[in-house]
Amino acid sequence: MILYGRDLSPFTRRVAIWCALQGRPVIRRPLMVSGEDFDALKRINPLGRVPILQLDDGATLIETFAIIDWLEDTAEPGARLLPETGLARRKAMQEIAYANSVAEKAVALVYEHNRRPEQYRWPEWCARLEGQIRGGLEAMEAHAPEEEGWLGGATPYGGDVAFVCAYDFIAATNPRLLEGPAYPRLAWLSERANRMPAFGDSRPEPA
Repeated sequence: MILYGRDLSPFTRRVAIWCALQGRPVIRRPLMVSGEDFDALKRINPLGRVPILQLDDGATLIETFAIIDWLEDTAEPGARLLPETGLARRKAMQEIAYANSVAEKAVALVYEHNRRPEQYRWPEWCARLEGQIRGGLEAMEAHAPEEEGWLGGATPYGGDVAFVCAYDFIAATNPRLLEGPAYPRLAWLSERANRMPAFGDSRPEPA
């Protein structure tokens, strides 16, 4: 399989970690969603978005939720990272929802600061995004394990992957948002997760 997108993308990275935890080998193609890479991406995904997962049979999957749905559906016994049904699945999906929303707002903030010309920036909108990110981080902090455990129990599962990807993206792109009100549980979750090659091999460098 071929995974398109950079590790800086919290969505591409989530797929990369998911594959690693499930023991699925992938070839990486770290294309960007800007510059010359954009045209190359559009030839694979007309939207020019990442992640893109090209399967061994030639099929192309787009959008994180759809890719992960396929990974879960085709996982080997014991390799799934989400509970199949019930309250445990509901819990996992809500954890992922919080992390996904935080990541989306954090990406939007990067675009505002780094892509939009300064004269067209809207300070009130940026402040709104920051408030949403902080609110999401607070909710994630409340859900995160206090000590050595993981969100799903004895081993990392889908909620842990989503939490770490969102937190690490902010640490790499807007670390000031992690200052002031500390998020010690999230910081500890990230630190422990990134000691594992499945996480640490794709940890983004500061942008």
